Amino acid sequence: MSSYGLTDLDYSLRKLKHSDGKVSSNQSFHGANSAMLSVFEKNRFSRVYINLKEPMDFEDLDQLNFWINPQSGSGSIQIEIYLEGKGEKKIVSLKMSLDEMKLSKSQWNEIDAFDLEYSDSKSLDDLKRELKGKKIKKIYITLYNTGKDGSTTKAFIDYIRIGNQLISFEPLEKEDVKDGPSSASAGGLITYTITYGNNGMKPVDVVVKEDYDPKTFFIESTPAPDHGTSNTWTFPKLPAGKHGQITIKMRTIKPSARASITGCVSGRGFASTEGRLSTDAESYEITNTVHITAGEFNHTASVSTRIRPIIGSVLQYGEHGSGDYMAEETIGFNPTSISVERSVSGVVAPVSVNLSPDSLCIDGDWSAKVLAKNDYRDIFWSDRYHEAETINVSYVAHLGKSLSSLQTVAHAKGLLDRTARWPEGVSDTHLAGDFNITGRAKWRWANKTVSPDKEWLPCCSLENDPAPAL
Repeated sequence: MSSYGLTDLDYSLRKLKHSDGKVSSNQSFHGANSAMLSVFEKNRFSRVYINLKEPMDFEDLDQLNFWINPQSGSGSIQIEIYLEGKGEKKIVSLKMSLDEMKLSKSQWNEIDAFDLEYSDSKSLDDLKRELKGKKIKKIYITLYNTGKDGSTTKAFIDYIRIGNQLISFEPLEKEDVKDGPSSASAGGLITYTITYGNNGMKPVDVVVKEDYDPKTFFIESTPAPDHGTSNTWTFPKLPAGKHGQITIKMRTIKPSARASITGCVSGRGFASTEGRLSTDAESYEITNTVHITAGEFNHTASVSTRIRPIIGSVLQYGEHGSGDYMAEETIGFNPTSISVERSVSGVVAPVSVNLSPDSLCIDGDWSAKVLAKNDYRDIFWSDRYHEAETINVSYVAHLGKSLSSLQTVAHAKGLLDRTARWPEGVSDTHLAGDFNITGRAKWRWANKTVSPDKEWLPCCSLENDPAPAL
């Protein structure tokens, strides 16, 4: 999302069969450039085409003027104001001869649209009252050749002001005040470009100040910010019409949590545990805003950048039941990988809970689960033990961008549902009875391309004793 430039006006100049319009540095009233209009034949024209990026309420048009420097030939000026709506409704000034207006050749002269006469001898102020509620969408300033000797009519036009907007034909004038990417990765480098300028008539101190999103931090900029700051730039006595740019490099805050956890618990009673680790991160939006102060001109612009989600891994585990219970675990976590080693055992046994003056007997089955998925590589494993008299489960899992693996060894008396999915296939196993089972799954990613000799997933090898009852 980019903001508008130092002006909400857009212009174009055209080369036609009998005329030419272009930006020139031969003459200028403001800055280094102006528009040079040349008309080669009588009754032909050249013009400045101005479009308003945001239509303006007609009644808000309090200023419409420009400066002209006639060079050669005889000519006249006309202003056309186009209104928004169906059709091409427009307000046209009467053509005014440059000679009748007593404009000095080879000098800069100001023309004010409010001093011109329009159809039915109306003034622009009269038309504003009559057309209140209408919106202006574009304005043309046209130079006509009215000579009789076949000479070329030529003039420079500069410093066009429409309301509080300005066109002075400088190369950076059309650039967005602030430009940046629409999206970026978490922790990635983001580059913003700020365009500043002096639209006034005299040198002024231009101050640029950034309001950074709290989820970003400053890296560097060209030019460097004011001493002792990271978000302010001051350009003393910037000449009229002068423009420049600031390039800022930022980074977003990236998840950085790290943890190493070990634990062991055993006893008799009712147990219920639940754990979840994830390296995923949701998408979010950051907005950086710039404020530019330059004399009477003040500009504010914002750029919003969507930070893309982090697609990572999720590990979920837990068990519950009543009786004898033991669990031992070692867990490691960082923003890109999860590792866990757990051993769990449970045996159903009657458990009494004292609730004065009575006691409550709990006699529940054991359930246990482990779910490991790597969304980055589209890999999923799930083991679920339930309605079990006995469980004795050990597993080692690692989930990372380049390597994911799961190894399980279990003895259970109950039910098991096991599912494994990976890009090349799927495996489902369902067991009931008193059984031993082992499983091993591994997926390695090298150089963002799966190596042919490693594109395998040995999974769910079974060792059953006795044969399961299905």
